[in-house]
Amino acid sequence: MNITWPTAHSAEVISKMRDAIGRNITIYINVSGVACAASGCTLDPVTNYSTNSFCETCGGNYWLQTTSAWVCMAHIRWGSADQPLYSPGGIVDEGTCKVTIAYSGNALNNVRDSHHFVVDDKEMYLKNYAFKGVQTINRLAITLKEDPNV
Repeated sequence: MNITWPTAHSAEVISKMRDAIGRNITIYINVSGVACAASGCTLDPVTNYSTNSFCETCGGNYWLQTTSAWVCMAHIRWGSADQPLYSPGGIVDEGTCKVTIAYSGNALNNVRDSHHFVVDDKEMYLKNYAFKGVQTINRLAITLKEDPNV
């Protein structure tokens, strides 16, 4: 038995549902390649590091690592909302928070390059993500943890 969904309206319907039940999250993305602007700090083209290894701004790296914020609408589910995954070895921790966002190339790149997420004023870290949608991918399901070392 085939289930048909009106493909012309599916993205619009899913977007309206996410707007109705979702909240904004902030994804902080790693941005690299920003040159150090401190006086006396120049690039050594051979090593690709600073000519001033004692630069207080970049620490001799010359290239600064910064983060940029990206806000998007997400469907948020906290750990208690889902049933735990039982296995022969015990309960598998699936993450403390799951968020679902609209899929796009930009969204995927931002998730892959993420440093951390802010969800309901809590700092979360990427555990994994999965593509969702039938026929065509239309959303990303992201599992987050509060502890970056887990």
